[in-house]
Amino acid sequence: MTADVQLPQMHVFEKLKQIPLVGYACNTSAGMYNRVKLSNGLITWTLNSAEGALALTLFALAPIANRLRSPIYVIDNTLCKGIDVLQEKVPSVKEEPTQIYENAKTYVTHTRAATKMQDLTLKTWVKANEVLTSTSCGNIALSGLDTTSSIADQYIDYFLPASEGEENQHPHPSSECDDKVLHTVHTVTTISSKVGKRIYKTLSDRYSGNSQAQSNENSPTTTLASSTDSSDNEGAETSMSSTESESNVEPTAQ
Repeated sequence: MTADVQLPQMHVFEKLKQIPLVGYACNTSAGMYNRVKLSNGLITWTLNSAEGALALTLFALAPIANRLRSPIYVIDNTLCKGIDVLQEKVPSVKEEPTQIYENAKTYVTHTRAATKMQDLTLKTWVKANEVLTSTSCGNIALSGLDTTSSIADQYIDYFLPASEGEENQHPHPSSECDDKVLHTVHTVTTISSKVGKRIYKTLSDRYSGNSQAQSNENSPTTTLASSTDSSDNEGAETSMSSTESESNVEPTAQ
């Protein structure tokens, strides 16, 4: 084929082959084609004839393609830019096929594990609700939980009263909640949170009161008053001692 009938070069095909997955697919297809072609003499002759016919067809179309070189160049340039944008937006296309396979395998494994765990949790939750609502033992347990939580809530309010402005939350009975497992969790959480907040508030107030009292004792005014009282007491004791000494002196004989 002479130079004047060569087909315009399409760089987009080379750019596509630079993508690892596309290049791997092309190489695999070419290898399979060669193995099939060389597997039998008749197949070899048939494929060689087809390749020759394709070459003649391209040779006949070359002059027409050369007249359309400019539009073909524009299309080729546009496709190359599109591939660049694809590689920028989706970096995973630049990964090797083995890496893509491992990533897909890991994702599927984790997804299946998460789905199984979610299904197991849901089944366990539903089963627990069935036990609490459909059996006598479950009803007794719910009744005992309501009674115990109510008594515990009253004791908490009595021994650890709520501070001013605090929202006092109380556990609600199980009859007001359709999800009995959620009711159990909510009741235990409410009681535990209430005890923790009240204890922290009580200790904080007690510590603040002790600090204030200690600060008042160590203030300069208190120290000065104590020093003045001590000085007055010492002066009074000295005067009393002098008076007693004078009264004990005997009069001199005339």
